[in-house]
Amino acid sequence: MNLLRKIVGIVLVLLLPLGMRGQALLPVVEKEMTVAERNAAQGFNDTIDRLDPDFVKVSLVVSEPGDILYSVLGHACLHLQCPTFGLDYIFTYESEGVSGKVLRFLMNDLNMGMMSLSMNDYLQPFYEAGRGVKEYRLNLPPEVESELWRMCDERVGQGLYLEYDPVKRGCAISVVHSVEDAIRSANEMTGSTYRIVYPKWGDKSNRTIREIFYDNAAKGWGLFWCMTMVSGRYVDNPNIPEEEKLIAPFELLERWQVATINGLPIITEEPVVLAPSVKQCKGERFSPIMFALLIFVLSLIGMFAKHNYLDYALLSIYTLFSLLITYMLVFPSMPNTEWNWLFIPFNILPTILWHWRRYWALPYAGIIVIWCIGMLCAPHRLVEYAHIILALSFCVVLLKQSPVLSLLHSKK
Repeated sequence: MNLLRKIVGIVLVLLLPLGMRGQALLPVVEKEMTVAERNAAQGFNDTIDRLDPDFVKVSLVVSEPGDILYSVLGHACLHLQCPTFGLDYIFTYESEGVSGKVLRFLMNDLNMGMMSLSMNDYLQPFYEAGRGVKEYRLNLPPEVESELWRMCDERVGQGLYLEYDPVKRGCAISVVHSVEDAIRSANEMTGSTYRIVYPKWGDKSNRTIREIFYDNAAKGWGLFWCMTMVSGRYVDNPNIPEEEKLIAPFELLERWQVATINGLPIITEEPVVLAPSVKQCKGERFSPIMFALLIFVLSLIGMFAKHNYLDYALLSIYTLFSLLITYMLVFPSMPNTEWNWLFIPFNILPTILWHWRRYWALPYAGIIVIWCIGMLCAPHRLVEYAHIILALSFCVVLLKQSPVLSLLHSKK
């Protein structure tokens, strides 16, 4: 009997480590934290489920283009709601008012930043202008929505401290950066791998920032001045990442309607009309192209006129326009004005050297003609058609100043 007990004891001793290893391999079932426990871990003393999909509601708000320079592409902003606490705000990137601050605008002395407004305050200017506004609910993860609200609150508190840049910090691209920043922050906090996935853009991917302006703005004076003042290597580079080209609100909407986050569509619901579209932006009656054609006709009339009064009037218009182009190139205080192709036909040198025009008028007219042909043949849009017609108008004025035509006029 004693022998049997010893054998059983030895067997148990040998099997004990195996039993312990088997026990270690058993899955450990963690108890799921309650809402109160999860909130307590984050410093909240309540039972509100902050991971509920409807705790924070995020929407993209898109408005129609307007007639003023800074509104030619429309506007995009974020609408954040928290029904639990009765919070409802529009978070929008805005700049200081440009009205009455033209010199500060040209000197790039204006700032911009995120502002929070009530829905009524935000919509009032759009109602007055008859510009339609629609809202699109975004299907973002709850962690991203909460983090987006926190970051928006922080940026509102920072005030208007950013240097004004309508291209790299415009309303639409700022909305994209805000959502992307919230996604990165939520991923770091939770260990998630959320990211927005965009389908290929197709033929549109090869466009430049300047061409996106041209495609989305109404063909009026606002677009003309945008095409005049927005220039440089960045806006004319077709190889910028597609996500950085989302500067037009309606193109941002178009992209997000087919994009996904965590495998789910970002926009799934039908839009809500916040302001009706009463007046469509159709451009001005006296458009830039009509103005350029008028100048061209006047230059042709001046070609056959005896006196030079009309020539000097056209030279004055040319000088004013050239002063703006020369200022932006020589004193590049404004963003995205590193180089402007308009400087070749429109610069201040012809006005300065006008007294000696008989020596350089004909060669410079030839340079302008070559420039116009180059602008028409360029693979990417660099200028407006009105710019080309204005350049040709000055070319006609210069031809009259050439020695050959001057001699013909003297014989008459």
